[in-house]
Amino acid sequence: MNSPKAYASILVAVLLWSASFVLVKIGLTEVTPIYLAALRFSLATVVFAGCALAKFEMCQIKTFTKNNFATLFALGIVGVTLPNISQNLGMRHITASMSSILQNSSPTFTLVLAAIFLHESLGYRKVSGLALSLTGVTIISLNGGFSPLGDSMVFYGNLMLLFSAACYSIYTIIGKKIVANNSPLLILAVSTLMGTVLLDLISITVEPVEFAYPANIWGIILGLSILCTVIGTLLYFEALRELEASKTNFFTFLIPVFAIIQASVFLAERIYLYQIGCGVLIIGGIWLAQTE
Repeated sequence: MNSPKAYASILVAVLLWSASFVLVKIGLTEVTPIYLAALRFSLATVVFAGCALAKFEMCQIKTFTKNNFATLFALGIVGVTLPNISQNLGMRHITASMSSILQNSSPTFTLVLAAIFLHESLGYRKVSGLALSLTGVTIISLNGGFSPLGDSMVFYGNLMLLFSAACYSIYTIIGKKIVANNSPLLILAVSTLMGTVLLDLISITVEPVEFAYPANIWGIILGLSILCTVIGTLLYFEALRELEASKTNFFTFLIPVFAIIQASVFLAERIYLYQIGCGVLIIGGIWLAQTE
């Protein structure tokens, strides 16, 4: 039986992650894409590392890292480096609402990968829930301006966000395997450090280093680091310990719903009636998948 705490954790994580699309969109007005990701995760890494050092002995951390190096490195690549570079590059060309919709097509990938690599059941309720939720996401995408032939830069942005979605699906599958017998904090501290080191190296190679940003931009970066990355990811991994990977990832279909609302409030992006209707389809699909 899955506990209410697990569902509460994943819902709060999803709410925080949905806010990241609005925060990134604002941050990109002043900060270059890869450098914004590097600043975000460099600060998050400091917090993760500090918390890990306060809770674990250094010998424990070293042993854990040595025994799980390949897995942790893979988590860093597909959970930090690649998806955040592609997300931020893509978001220069499409809205925060559309970004959240396209990136959170990840349950489509996760459902199949979880069945193949984690041997999770692929019953008709999960498939039906996926179809229902994906229908809602697709309708939003089509009516929201998904036009790959009409604007090459929009198409580029769409591809970047879909690539980011695929990375996060792989991240969920790898994370499910290692989190079963290990501390989420320890996993995140080490894997985020690995992914961030590579991200920082790429950033300083291709974009200028700058620190003279307005106070509101630093507030955005801190929000992305502490709320969206540290707290959101810790809550997600806590939920992942109890829920199936495919079921957990279904909740990411809620991110576009929350993101559209927040983008309307903070970025003046308009909410349409069809988006509300699609939100109902998305939530209905999540509920159906959870009943299997």
